[in-house]
Amino acid sequence: MHSGTELKSSVEGVALVKLNLKAVEERVAPLGGQETYTREFIFDLLAAYGRAQGNISRLRNGSLNVAEDPASEVAQKNVVYFKETTDDPLTVIEELRTSPTVVRYNSRFVIVTDFVELVAMDTKTNENLMIPIREIDQHYAFFLPWAGMEKAQYVAEAHADVKAAERMGNLFDELLQANPGLFDDPTSRHVLNTFFTRLLFCFFAEDTGIFTENQFTNAVGSHTQADGSDVAEFLTDLFTALDTQFASAKPAHLAAFPYVNGRLFRITAEQTVPQFTKKARDLLIEAGSLIWREINPDIFGSMFQAIVTPDKRSNLGQHYTSVPNILKTIEPLFMDELKQKFGNAYNSVPQLEKLLNRIGQIKIFDPAFMRKLCVS
Repeated sequence: MHSGTELKSSVEGVALVKLNLKAVEERVAPLGGQETYTREFIFDLLAAYGRAQGNISRLRNGSLNVAEDPASEVAQKNVVYFKETTDDPLTVIEELRTSPTVVRYNSRFVIVTDFVELVAMDTKTNENLMIPIREIDQHYAFFLPWAGMEKAQYVAEAHADVKAAERMGNLFDELLQANPGLFDDPTSRHVLNTFFTRLLFCFFAEDTGIFTENQFTNAVGSHTQADGSDVAEFLTDLFTALDTQFASAKPAHLAAFPYVNGRLFRITAEQTVPQFTKKARDLLIEAGSLIWREINPDIFGSMFQAIVTPDKRSNLGQHYTSVPNILKTIEPLFMDELKQKFGNAYNSVPQLEKLLNRIGQIKIFDPAFMRKLCVS
C-alpha cells in the first residue's frame, strides 16, 4: 500500500494535467484504507486529480489559502473549502456551506472531516457525500470536476430522480384506488397534494439531518400493522407531533421527532390523511429506502406533475430540464455577472443594497410553465 506521501511525491512537479477516468481512479486508490489521516490528506487528494503542484504547494505554505482559520482550514477560490474538526462533521458542514467566506470564494467543494468520517458537498450540483474517510477511493467520482470532468458527462443524473418519482407515482395510484373520489374535486386534490408534500419533506428530512437517519421510514415500519390498516392514524399522529413545539406534549414514541415550524404539518378537519392498504404501506416504506439526499428537489416537482398524469409517464425523463442544463443557460445570461458583482461588493453595504435592487428587477419568463398553466 502506498502512503499519501508517496502519492504526493509521485506527482511532485507535475502541472495541471488532463486525466481520464481510469487515471483518476488509480491516483485516488492509495488514499483509501490508510490507518491514520492528517491535514496532508487534502493536498494529496487535490494532487490525485491533477491539480497544479505549484498551487498545492502554495496552499500548503499558506500563500494561496483564503480560509478564515488557516490553522484548521484550507481553501482555494473556486476549488475547495476544507475544514478539520473534532465536532460532528455533518453539523459543521451545514454551518460552513452558507458561511460568507465559502459563498464569497465560490468554493466548488466543501469538505469537513474529523479524519474518521468525511462529509462533502458539491455546491454546484448540491450533491452530498458522507463516508468513512478510509473509503475515499470508492467515491473518487464525486470530485471529478477537479479533473475537468463534470458529473453529467459520466453519471445518469436522472436515474435516482426518476426512480423516486416512479415509486411516488405507484403510491399515488394505490391511494387513489383505496380512497375512491380522492382526486375528483379541487378540495380533495389539494388534500392529496398537501399529503404528498408532507411525505416529501419527511423523506428528505431523514436523509439530510433534519430527522435522524431513517427516522421516518423506521417509525412507519415499526409502529404500524403490516396490512396498512392503521397507517393513516399513525401519520396523523406523527404530523401532529411535527407541529407540536415541546417534546413533553407529544406521544412517547414520537417525542424524538423535532418541531417543524411554518405550519406545513398543521392538521385541520380538511387536511386528512388517506387510508392505506398493505400495498400502499409497502410502497411508502420502499420510497423511504431511497437515498433522498441524492435526489434533486429542484426538478422533482416538475417530474411529479407527470406522475399524477398517468398517460405522460412513458416520457417521464422528458418532463424536466436538468440542473446542469439550466445552469448552462442562466449562468452566462446573468448568474456569472451577479456572482462577480457580489464578490466586488462584499464589504460595501451600499453596493450590496444596489445589487439587491438589481436582483429584484430581474424578470424570468418560463414558456414551459406557461404551457402547463394554459393546459391546466
